[in-house]
Amino acid sequence: MKTGWLLYDEGDLAKNRDFAAYFEREGEKRGLTIETVRTSQLAMGVRANGALWLRRDGRETLPNFAVSRQRDALVSAQLEGLGVPVFNGSRVCAICNDKRVTHQFLAGLPMMETTFVSHRYAVAPGEDAYPLVVKPACGHGGQGVRRVANEYEWRDAVDDILPQDILQQKIADGGGRDLRLYVLFGQIVAAVLRTAREGIVSNFKRGGAVAAHAPTPEERRLAELVVARFEAAGAPLCFAGVDLLCHGGAPVIGEVEDVVGSRMLYQVSDLDIVGLYLDRLRERV
Repeated sequence: MKTGWLLYDEGDLAKNRDFAAYFEREGEKRGLTIETVRTSQLAMGVRANGALWLRRDGRETLPNFAVSRQRDALVSAQLEGLGVPVFNGSRVCAICNDKRVTHQFLAGLPMMETTFVSHRYAVAPGEDAYPLVVKPACGHGGQGVRRVANEYEWRDAVDDILPQDILQQKIADGGGRDLRLYVLFGQIVAAVLRTAREGIVSNFKRGGAVAAHAPTPEERRLAELVVARFEAAGAPLCFAGVDLLCHGGAPVIGEVEDVVGSRMLYQVSDLDIVGLYLDRLRERV
């Protein structure tokens, strides 16, 4: 029986213990031993001869594969360097968990006008720039996302984000609504439309309304271009979310979620995405 580690940071695991337990049970049904492992249990480094090492709770032991639900690309890269396949891989982790890097990586595809703001010299834009969306460059789950209408609100939002770096964007005219397309091993398998009950933050955990959605040809094509960009870079999306906004009547890229949540999908669909994911993962390990 193959053994896999389900990797979590301590804080995220505290909020997702039921999901982790479900993952373990569904793995067992498929002949996979899934062990939930916290990144705090791991120590790693390089020996004097240049060989990588990694210990779990003080023991040098490795799984047959790892499912990463944590956001540190260094951890994933260490496992990969030791010959352990990681889903999603370290390159996906590095690209998707810094929104600036995501936008650089997807350059050439339609997206909102975006400015990368360093925490070291954050300068307020001119009066004609507003309204804007301001968010932490490496945030997730809608944390720290604010709509700002003037310099006073901009400074207030930025103060809440510092000392992190910042992303600021023009607001899509479909603001407060976005579309998440779920991707399993390069295939779009489901889509959920999220709508903010107030403001612009549509995340399900933050009260956003959700509904199953059949992607339009334009939405599907843009998501497929995103998936293809990752494939071409040798960084396939194994279990991820492509988030699209609507602007000018057309879809534009919002972001790509590496550690994608699935609560809202189970809320609006009978699709067991964990089971489907494990079926496809088993074929690869």
